[in-house]
Amino acid sequence: MHALVIGGGVAGPACAVALRSIGVEVTICEARPREDKDLGLWVMVAPNGLAALNTLGLKQIALRESLAGVAGPSGFVPMRRAGLYRLLREAAVARGARIEHDRKLIDASTTADGVMARFTDGSTLSGDLLIGCDGIHSRTRSIIDPAAPTARYVPLLNLGGFASDVDAPGEPAQLRFVRSRKGFFGYTVSGRRDVWWFANLLWGAEPSRAELAAMERDVLTERLLDTFAESPAFVADVIRATYTDLYALPTHDLPTVPTWWQDRMVLLGDAAHATTPTSGQGSSMALEDAVALAKCLRDLSGRQALSRYEQLRRRRVEAVVALGARASAAKIEGSSPSGSLDWVLDYRIDWASPA
Repeated sequence: MHALVIGGGVAGPACAVALRSIGVEVTICEARPREDKDLGLWVMVAPNGLAALNTLGLKQIALRESLAGVAGPSGFVPMRRAGLYRLLREAAVARGARIEHDRKLIDASTTADGVMARFTDGSTLSGDLLIGCDGIHSRTRSIIDPAAPTARYVPLLNLGGFASDVDAPGEPAQLRFVRSRKGFFGYTVSGRRDVWWFANLLWGAEPSRAELAAMERDVLTERLLDTFAESPAFVADVIRATYTDLYALPTHDLPTVPTWWQDRMVLLGDAAHATTPTSGQGSSMALEDAVALAKCLRDLSGRQALSRYEQLRRRRVEAVVALGARASAAKIEGSSPSGSLDWVLDYRIDWASPA
């Protein structure tokens, strides 16, 4: 079997690693050019996501790439997004997958014995299965179902960055929060005066890409300092000590996608079920998906494998998306979400058992 994996973020290379473990030939089709360094913020890989990385044989590598080299007190591992991308891509290539850059999907269709993908540069690739790992604004999703829903805007603007030579309370790799009447601040520390942070600001209308690009660093900094003016002094210190861009992004989610697969095409990760960053589960859900899909393709064939994959994943991931929506609403309302997260964090996929 030859799988065309669309997308080279977290979901695509993780899927490639999982598929190579069962002997599937894999070509990852990444829209970005090879020289794109995937700059961006950071993610907290949750205990369930770390368990999926362990199944893929990548847990120890991930820990070495993390902020503090260890999991935090609650089992979360803070990692630069670019670092997670890199280790997954390197693992995929080391295990025999190919990565082709400048491959932006425009269309795909099934053939008598497979699937053909067409790209914006006019090129095509053929395979036996096409896996859409192309994120919340997935082109694969609309190819599978032209009536598929699009991303829903949540009125929060995400900002964040990396600061150094500043003191902030907390144990290494521990995620801590500071609330204000106007926004929400989260951060983690390395133990070496490095601080990784994010902030959520109430933001009524969704900003366009052009509007985001036009937002000046000084203006955003002043907005942040005003938002957290009544917070502990270290918050302002962290914001002022930030040496990177602020990476402002609107918040979106995708509550439910009616059609996950059709014929020889299937969705994985944010393309099928995007949760807000508030859930802390975006990357971990994609890692779980990768393991689950490979397990189903290992034990079942054709439509039966894709149907079983959806059956195993849909209820859980939609519950996590709903959890993220409640948490985001709580931020907007200035309240705190309640309830145990054990059902999310303690989840494990038993690779040895049959699908």
